[in-house]
Amino acid sequence: MVNETSSATLDVVVVIPTLNESQNIATCIKEVRAALTSLNFEVLVVDGHSNDGTDKIALENGAKVIQQHNRGYGDALRTGFLYVKRNLATKVIVMIDADLTYDPKDIQALVKPLLSGEADMVIGNRFLKMEKGAMTLTNKIGNKIISWVARTTLGLNIHDTQCGLRAFRSELIDAMSLIADGMPFAIEMLVDAHSAKAKIIEEPVAYRRRRGVSKLRPLSDGLRILSTIIRLFRDTRPLLFFSVIGAVLGALGLAFGIDITLEWFRTKTVERLPTLLLAVLLMISSMQLFTIGLLADMIKRLKNKGIVFAVEGT
Repeated sequence: MVNETSSATLDVVVVIPTLNESQNIATCIKEVRAALTSLNFEVLVVDGHSNDGTDKIALENGAKVIQQHNRGYGDALRTGFLYVKRNLATKVIVMIDADLTYDPKDIQALVKPLLSGEADMVIGNRFLKMEKGAMTLTNKIGNKIISWVARTTLGLNIHDTQCGLRAFRSELIDAMSLIADGMPFAIEMLVDAHSAKAKIIEEPVAYRRRRGVSKLRPLSDGLRILSTIIRLFRDTRPLLFFSVIGAVLGALGLAFGIDITLEWFRTKTVERLPTLLLAVLLMISSMQLFTIGLLADMIKRLKNKGIVFAVEGT
């Protein structure tokens, strides 16, 4: 029998954020325990002020329970990660939802490459083993679009960026800023790890129908995630971000400028002064954006020299 509360370094700490999950949390904890019998582990439940006794049920089932100060999915995970960093010595941290959509049996597959040193973060891919009806068509399309945008703009070679079942080496906490409170937290984790030169891989994981009422808000959550991607794109690849905007404005200014120039050759006069002024302003703005991009890229590179995550022997 594995000693889950040993003072020695744990293999795994499983962080479970909860909010009114009284009908699921006991089963979730039991499934996690059954899946990790070969490892030295701890289950940490971060409760978001539940009013249905979720925290008491978690305690009764042997989990360590803490309360988050604020609210939101991202804040719950951040609270859990910081608690682990300060109070529990562990090699790997796993995050999983309490709604039973994920199968804890998949945790072993995520943890194995971390314990062997083959990866620094492992994220699940739900689309390869998804149960029929587990995700609506709208959510499925939205998740694929968000993942495609993240791959295109942020350089993440991940096909399911919003998967809530993932594991990472505990040292990575120091390389992640983690400021998002809601669903954008998931994409922020990946971007921070990627920026820290961590090796990130994917593993197929099962995705089941949710038990209970979903707390997701597809439209608002999707918009917040996309806005976070734009912010992270600006922060992680500033030269490309500002260059793209600058190129668009420059192309518009050039088009207006050519039109005005052709008019001058034909008539020897320029009657559309507002259009001429707009062309000049667009070209100036374009050059300013290119300059901002260069400066921001220089600042980012200087900053990264001091915070790059040492993948080997951290």
